[in-house]
Amino acid sequence: MRRQLLCLVLVFPLLLSSCSTIDVHSDFDPEADFSSIHTFALKKVQIPGDALAENPLLYKRIASAVITYLQQRGYRLTEPDQADILVVLRGGVREKMRVTDWGRGRTSSYGYRYGWDRPGRVDVHYYSEGTLIIDILDRTRNEMIWQGLGTGILRPHSDAAKKQEMVELYVKEILDRFPPGYKPLK
Repeated sequence: MRRQLLCLVLVFPLLLSSCSTIDVHSDFDPEADFSSIHTFALKKVQIPGDALAENPLLYKRIASAVITYLQQRGYRLTEPDQADILVVLRGGVREKMRVTDWGRGRTSSYGYRYGWDRPGRVDVHYYSEGTLIIDILDRTRNEMIWQGLGTGILRPHSDAAKKQEMVELYVKEILDRFPPGYKPLK
């Protein structure tokens, strides 16, 4: 029994870390013609409170990952005045708190025998939640035709390679839904 519990304790964190912890949503204009899109350009916009505007290094990482991903999918990077679509990147960070009330309960088998109750326990955990928003605009109509948004817990990394890996994961998870109906290869 102890051996099984030990295996569970060792394997469970690995299972959790292998699952994507990014919550992704997307929406699109059903009247847009996504089949006519062949070229793209990035468009920088100034939006008050945009976390990416406050962190130019992170913006560069994300922009690079978006360009690479779209090029791998067959889209061509061009000048903004010649592009079919304009890609706008935005981000936000919220400080959050998670409270877990473990309640009251019995201790061990000794506790059941003698009826000892252990006091309840409440865990409080503070964390940062980040959101990356990728807007795609039809350049000629100057209208948004697609939006993807990914939200997840931010984990600080001092290693640049790990930061880049997380950025690429966010971008991939979001842009795997572009264009609507696209089925990414696993």
